[in-house]
Amino acid sequence: MHCSLLDLPAELQLKIIKELLRDKDIETHNNGGNSDEPVQIHQELFNWSCTCSYFRNLLAPDIFKATMLVNDEESGSSLNALAKSPNNVHVKELHFIGSALGDAHSEEAEFSDTEGILPPSVDALLSDLQRFPSLERVSIKFDYTIESPEFAEGLDLLKEVETQEKVLEAEALEAWRALMSRTYFALARNQSPRFKHLEIRQLWKNVSTFSHAAFHDFLGHFEQFTLSIHGEDNGAGWKSNVTEEYPALMGKLDEYFFNHLANVTKLYIRAPEEGPLGLEGMNHAPLRLKAEQMPLLTTLRLDWIFASPELIDFLVGHKDTLEELTLRDCYASPEGPAENGIYWSQLFSALFSARPAQLRHFEVVITENYLPGQRNYGTEGDSQKDAILQQDPGRITFPYAFLDDKYGMCFYDEDESLESFLRGEDQRSWARLIELVEGNAKEAAKEGGSKSGKLQAQS
Repeated sequence: MHCSLLDLPAELQLKIIKELLRDKDIETHNNGGNSDEPVQIHQELFNWSCTCSYFRNLLAPDIFKATMLVNDEESGSSLNALAKSPNNVHVKELHFIGSALGDAHSEEAEFSDTEGILPPSVDALLSDLQRFPSLERVSIKFDYTIESPEFAEGLDLLKEVETQEKVLEAEALEAWRALMSRTYFALARNQSPRFKHLEIRQLWKNVSTFSHAAFHDFLGHFEQFTLSIHGEDNGAGWKSNVTEEYPALMGKLDEYFFNHLANVTKLYIRAPEEGPLGLEGMNHAPLRLKAEQMPLLTTLRLDWIFASPELIDFLVGHKDTLEELTLRDCYASPEGPAENGIYWSQLFSALFSARPAQLRHFEVVITENYLPGQRNYGTEGDSQKDAILQQDPGRITFPYAFLDDKYGMCFYDEDESLESFLRGEDQRSWARLIELVEGNAKEAAKEGGSKSGKLQAQS
């Protein structure tokens, strides 16, 4: 019996098409290595939509759901045409990727073309995103990194702290700096943006726009904010966090962003392995989260952050609103060059004492399989650990680490991780907190809440 694909219900057609195209010819624009969620454009899906008007209409919501914009006239014209078409309602995500010549090309005219670097069509689109009525999320990424061939100076670009005057001077003379400033200025002209999720990818350089009141007012509209920080290794072991500008820039995250997120309910911050945030001291950089920021916060995820007194104050300050907390690849660091490091038990105990009534999901997850400093051979302590696990198989090894005081490299603190496991205080404070959170989850379930009480700590 002959059966045409067109004879099937539309929902089944979509399932068949997507299954046939699974993992096939996907063009990925990651724009940040493993640090960022990739933007995926399925060329085969687009090709299928060109076979006839029926499939074009059927696949339009998937084709236009995530749209990419770059800083050239062709891209700007294409997206402006989309904004004027009936398909504008399908655009849910807009991913802007900016590119420009770095200092390795400083002798070329394009390097100093600060006016032409953001074409009028792109500027107009970024400043009027209301033209996409269903837009939910906007991400911004500049496709140049410290160690890319575009930059001859490498980490030396961060060796000195720039004054605001120096930032403005650079933006007036260098196209790559002007592009960042003008992009954020264009975004800030969206006075009442419909989209509620702003994502800044791979931040690594100061931008004058971050200090402007218009940009701060713009930030106040969002319910979800995602920030990832770019880190580098110069090839000889030196990390971004040994430079002067890295901790200085991180020290302004509150002034630039966090102080102005009055309506944010979901926050995700990803620091790099080359510069974990949260502590003070040599090669460390602060996180700048404060109790009075983001009063509506319900969901927090932090990657590559050190447990700290600052983090405790922030969590305790949100005890009445926080529902979900995820710490991924985060460490405690009571030893090493940090001046204010703490134990995991201090964070767990402080949060338990605050009695966060809404918190019903908490994860501490370590995804890195190996950090420098981890041993793969047995010790007397390991034998003690095995004996404890036989009696208490649920006991968890909470991760400790420290930064090298010369290169800034993050080392796993095997000794402290083992000693803290043997003492058991981390486990006891964790267990008390688990009991509280699971109780909150059960109460939420009775009231029809959908949050999970599942917790996990992996090492």
